[in-house]
Amino acid sequence: MDVIISNCVINLSPQKERVFREAFRVLRAGGRLAVADIVAGASEINQLEKMLHNAGFDRIKIAPKDASRSFIREWLPGKQVEEYLVSATIEANKAASF
Repeated sequence: MDVIISNCVINLSPQKERVFREAFRVLRAGGRLAVADIVAGASEINQLEKMLHNAGFDRIKIAPKDASRSFIREWLPGKQVEEYLVSATIEANKAASF
């Protein structure tokens, strides 16, 4: 595969590391992972980066979308859930020389 895209599915998996390993396995050298998903805070972003790195990916970029905070705030008004959850784009590459 050249590219894997996904929209808010990986966060549902209790085995995210396995998801990333399988994604890496099926990508051709130089392939790319490009997903949008929900992440829970800075610690989860760090964990996702580590999982992607451990799977073999490089050029990892996880970019929270600040605009998602208002949408998430509407899920549970007054609970400040938007302080812990955010939508993010997650991008990573399989090295071309792999």
